[in-house]
Amino acid sequence: MNRERRRKTLEALPPAFRETYFSLFSGPEPETLHADLYRMLIDEGTDIIIQQLKEYNQRRRKLLNRIREKIEVKRVTRDEKVANLQVVASDAGNNGVDLRSAFIPLYASTALTAKGWNIIEEPIFRAGKPDVWADEFRTQQRESLLAFKIQCEVTEEAVERWEPDLVLLDGSLLLNFWLLPSPDSTKEYINDFHEALLDSVGLLHYCCEKGIPIAGFVKRTRINHVCKKFRVPKLRDTALMDLILRLGEYTLPEDEPMKGRIVNSYRRKAEELGIPHREISEFTRIYSSYIRTGLTTPFRLEIPEYCLDRLEEICTLIFTTSEEEKGIPFSISEADRLTKVTTSISNIRTLMIYSKALDLVREGEMNMQDLTLLALQHGEPWTLTDGEYVSGLLGGGQGDQK
Repeated sequence: MNRERRRKTLEALPPAFRETYFSLFSGPEPETLHADLYRMLIDEGTDIIIQQLKEYNQRRRKLLNRIREKIEVKRVTRDEKVANLQVVASDAGNNGVDLRSAFIPLYASTALTAKGWNIIEEPIFRAGKPDVWADEFRTQQRESLLAFKIQCEVTEEAVERWEPDLVLLDGSLLLNFWLLPSPDSTKEYINDFHEALLDSVGLLHYCCEKGIPIAGFVKRTRINHVCKKFRVPKLRDTALMDLILRLGEYTLPEDEPMKGRIVNSYRRKAEELGIPHREISEFTRIYSSYIRTGLTTPFRLEIPEYCLDRLEEICTLIFTTSEEEKGIPFSISEADRLTKVTTSISNIRTLMIYSKALDLVREGEMNMQDLTLLALQHGEPWTLTDGEYVSGLLGGGQGDQK
C-alpha cells in the first residue's frame, strides 16, 4: 500500500520537479563527445597549451634575471612568542542555489580569536538573510557582496569584544572590483554595495583608531601589479614570486598603494562619514606584499599604511602558525573550516526546502503543480546522494524497500 501511494505521489509530481529528484540518483552522463572534437580539445589542444606554458615560463625566468636585485626580500624565522599574540581571524562563504524561478542565496561568516594554535573563545557566527531573488541577474556577485558585508560586521564585533593584537581577514581588505554596481544593476544590488562599503570602511577605521594592525591574507590572486611595473603585463605576480621567494621570505611592499575605482569609493564613503582626511589616508592606502609560508605558491598580503611598521611582526606570526604543506596560518585555516559552505550543505538546504514545500502540498496550501517553482536551473550540480533521505521525503522509508 505504501509503495502504491509513493508511486502515485511520484506520478503526480510536475515533470521538472521529478527531474530534480531523480537527478540525485543518476550516475554520470556517458561520454558522447565526437572523436574529431575530442582530438581537437584533448590531443591537439593540450600540445598547444604546453607550448604556451613553456613560453610563459621562459618569460618569467627572463624577467627574473632582469629584476632580481630590484625586489627587496626579507626573511622571518619562527617565533613562538609572536605566535602567541592574540589574533582575530574571519572568513565568509557562499553557495546559493539557482532555481529556474529564482536564485536563493546562502552565505555566512565566522570570526574567532586565537593564540598560537588554540581558539580561546567561542567563535562568533553570522548567517546571511534568507531571501528569494527573482529579478537579480548578478546573483553570484550580489551573494559574494553580502558575504563580504557580514564578514566585515562579524570581524568588527569580534575586535570590539576581544581587543586583539592583530586582525587577519581571509581574503582582500577591499571589495573586489568585479562587485562594483553596473549602470543596469538593481536597486537592491546598489543598496547592498553601499552597505558593504560602509561596513568595510567602519572596520578599517575602527582598527586604525585603536592602533590594531589588520591584514588581508589573499590565497587566490590574479593581479599582475609587479610584473606590469616591469613591462611584462601578461604574467601574474605569483608566477614571478614563486621563483623569488623561499620559505619564510616576504617582499617589502610596493612603492605605490592600490589604486582604482574601489579605493576611490572607499575614500568618498569615509569623507561622507566625516572621518578626518589624515585618518582616511592611513587606512585606505593599502599596500601589497608577498610571503611564502609553505611549500605551495606564495600568498599575497594587504596591509594599510597605518600598520606598515608592523609588517615584520605580522609576517612572523603568519609564518610561525602556518603548516608547512599548505602554508595557511592556523587562525585563517580554522575560520575557513568553520565557515565553508560546501555544495553538499547547499543541497541539504535545498532538500529541506523541497521537504517543507511537499508538506504544504499535503496540507493543501500549495498545489502539486506549484512545485515547478523549485526545479533547478538546467545543469545545476548535485553532490548529495542520500537516497534513503529523499525517499523519505516522498513518503517512503526503509520499510518500503523490500
